Amino acid sequence: MGNIYVVNGSQLSKYSSEGKQVCNFSDSSLGNISSIDVSDPLRILLFYRDFNQIIYLNNKLSNIGSEIDLYDFSDNETEFVCNSQKGGFWMYNSIEKQATHIANNGKIAAQTILLGSFFDEAEVTKLFEHNSYLYLLYENKGILQLDQNDQFVRKIPFQDIQDFQLIGNRIYYQNKTGIHIYHTLNQSDQLIHTKEDSSMAIIRCNKDRIFIKNENSISIKIISF
Repeated sequence: MGNIYVVNGSQLSKYSSEGKQVCNFSDSSLGNISSIDVSDPLRILLFYRDFNQIIYLNNKLSNIGSEIDLYDFSDNETEFVCNSQKGGFWMYNSIEKQATHIANNGKIAAQTILLGSFFDEAEVTKLFEHNSYLYLLYENKGILQLDQNDQFVRKIPFQDIQDFQLIGNRIYYQNKTGIHIYHTLNQSDQLIHTKEDSSMAIIRCNKDRIFIKNENSISIKIISF
């Protein structure tokens, strides 16, 4: 829908595609927000790692239901969570080295293969589902792709990768140099934007735009390639 979501501590702010703030949400009783998943803008997932809980918000950033305690599904602390297009959500921790799918009924629906050996000495830093594939980001190493049966499809090495997102059949990923597009069909890699500052906080790409987080606002840059 073109909206941008920005986390600052315990607060989540929603901006329009023009960079204007639309609404915000905050619940300091749960601590700081560790991550969000807005792949379904009508059911936004917020993960609070310190409390090992998630909550859901609607498109107005109002609560849907109550908190979900992730200790109900594992004795270990969850490190990463994402929405599932099958319903429910995925959760991952580095002790079990598996991603677990929790269905809408609160039951464990599936578990992936063991995920610890695909990238040597690299930790998972992001979990995301797209077009029925599950993707895991391994810090500075690359991306692992699993199919709808939770089995290995491929691993894609990206040196110094920091973050990524998926648009269609393209992977937009960031490293210290800038933003790249990896075309999954022909496996080509294209640098589309060079960072002026390696610490630049790029929070989202949207085809021909990048959104940069400033102290109290969002800047938009148009890119051509």
